[in-house]
Amino acid sequence: MQMGLQRVRAGERFAFRWAWKCLAVRLMLAIALAGLQNAFACGMQSASEMQSKKTGTKPEIKIEGEVSSVAGAGIAEALVSLTNEAEKRVAEVQTDRDGKFVVMVPPLGALTLEVKKDGFRSVKVELAGLSAGESKQVKVVMEKLQTANASGKTRDASTTMEYSDEPNFTIAGVTDWSAAGLHGSDVNVRTSEALAKETAALKSNPSNTGGGAASDADSHRLLGDPKEKSGDPVGAVSEYEKAVKIKPSEENYFAWGAELLLHRAGVAAAEVFRKGVVAYPKSSRMLAGLGAAHYADGQFAEAAERMCEASDLNPQETAPYLFLGRMEKATADLPVCSAARLKRFVAEQPKSAVANEYFGLVLWKKGRREQSEAEIREAEGYFTKAAAIDPSLGEVYVQLGMLYKARGETDAALRAFQNAVKASPKSSDAHYQLSLAYRRAGDAAKSKGEMDTCQELRRSEDAELEKERRELRQFVTILKDGQAATPK
Repeated sequence: MQMGLQRVRAGERFAFRWAWKCLAVRLMLAIALAGLQNAFACGMQSASEMQSKKTGTKPEIKIEGEVSSVAGAGIAEALVSLTNEAEKRVAEVQTDRDGKFVVMVPPLGALTLEVKKDGFRSVKVELAGLSAGESKQVKVVMEKLQTANASGKTRDASTTMEYSDEPNFTIAGVTDWSAAGLHGSDVNVRTSEALAKETAALKSNPSNTGGGAASDADSHRLLGDPKEKSGDPVGAVSEYEKAVKIKPSEENYFAWGAELLLHRAGVAAAEVFRKGVVAYPKSSRMLAGLGAAHYADGQFAEAAERMCEASDLNPQETAPYLFLGRMEKATADLPVCSAARLKRFVAEQPKSAVANEYFGLVLWKKGRREQSEAEIREAEGYFTKAAAIDPSLGEVYVQLGMLYKARGETDAALRAFQNAVKASPKSSDAHYQLSLAYRRAGDAAKSKGEMDTCQELRRSEDAELEKERRELRQFVTILKDGQAATPK
């Protein structure tokens, strides 16, 4: 018994010594491996520094991060862009299926990282003080937008905006626009309608000399145009969709998106234009169409940013500037990129009356907001130049009249509003402002006459607008989850 216990204890001592030796060997191997890794890393760093010295370039900055929802789920295919202090885009990537991204950029000073994804609120992160060769970790949390469904309840907009080969919506039919609760006097609604019409006007029908599938696709697209004109928008949009499925060309994508936008299917139009932008990132009209779709959905800042990007792709193309100008008139606060692009518009086309009017409007808004008399005077100069270039531009006289009225120059304001009515006798706004100017001047009879004319014109304008809406009709859009997408 005694000898048995001694053998057990001896075995325990042997096992303990063996375990200790194994642990010591593992620790030595780990230390050696760490040393090798450090040496390798140092060697790589030295090689990188030597290469940088040799080429005269500085090591790039590595920015990696993760984009997730409030619930913590990674957001795939979010657009991550970096802009420098001059608001110039220097890099752009998309998140992977786990919401992660990595981007390398040269040291450019302060940067702004912006993350966008349809259905979520865009997020901006300022990145300052990054040194050459530095790595930066970024965690971005995006909040889902809410849209109203047919029953008036809110739902996640993000569920309608996923990329796939098949659209996330179907067009079930058409309905009267008057059922959507629109009001003719709503300036944003009217601006949205104007943008939709002007976007549709950017469609073209180039002849296609290719064979096979390309000819079939073009024939479907060309069938859509007469169906739209004959009052069959459902048939037209079906033809445009077939054209894209056969051949997803830039022309076919744009025709499909424009038709959806024209009939107030803003959510569906945004999906199509967004896919078109991914497929054709150099298409300025595709970006402009996406901007118009965002505006129709009430996302005014997003709309302006897309228009700015469209103007950057082709600075000589006037459509994005004209769209931005319309939005400046209707919306109080747009991103700063709008002002910068409209300034470029007037610089490149100084003899354009609308270019002068739109940049004058930017300065007029900014001058009032900041109480800057210098900018208000500059705005006056642009308005005056626009009126000299095109005396029939009644809207610019209205802007001049408003500027003079704000200064307390009642006589100058009265003359400006009189010129506005002379240039645009069917403008209810011009008659309205002239009525107020006559009232301030103490001429009650003329004030009443102008107000009567204003009200008569507005009744006529509203009736004509409602007639157009009834004739054009609104698409009834059903999303994949079975809910109806109604315009805002």
